[in-house]
Amino acid sequence: MSRRWAGANSVPHLGRRWPLRFWWLPLCLLLGVTSGACGYRIAAHNRVPRPFHTLLIKPLQNETTSYEIEQILTRSLVSEFVKRTDYSIVQEESRADAVLEGRVTRVTASPVTFARSAFASTFLVTVYAAVELKDEKTGKVLFSNNQYIFREQYIVNIDVKNFFSEMNPALGRIATDFAAAVVASIVDGF
Repeated sequence: MSRRWAGANSVPHLGRRWPLRFWWLPLCLLLGVTSGACGYRIAAHNRVPRPFHTLLIKPLQNETTSYEIEQILTRSLVSEFVKRTDYSIVQEESRADAVLEGRVTRVTASPVTFARSAFASTFLVTVYAAVELKDEKTGKVLFSNNQYIFREQYIVNIDVKNFFSEMNPALGRIATDFAAAVVASIVDGF
């Protein structure tokens, strides 16, 4: 019995010729059918409906001696919520479904490196904060974290003529990281 090949691009299969260039088609069909059974879904379908739509962000309380740190962090929180969520940010408690409150509990600046003159040239600023999100109507706590800790290095130029402290830019970077972490925690929780 002799076998007849129809050419280099086909394989004999029970009297039918199957082109080799379509070898991937059954594999794709198999993967498509089986992947639906593995639990893969669009992430939005797995989320619990969020309990609020409007949010009041109160200015953070400053329990430290650092000037305006609470304003820097509050501005970053509002900005991050506006950028990353579709919550309506309101200014009156009567219009809010939820209220975000917080406080800056401690700010420290520790020397990291020293210059030749024995003055510190690089510092590590650390900000400790607490945040709580409450349902305005029931008073129920929806989210709480009392242990936010953020660190950033900054450089101090000790030359009197060219003195420049990078403390404020470092606090700005900390505020951005803080706001991103708070918003991600709250959004992922719902």
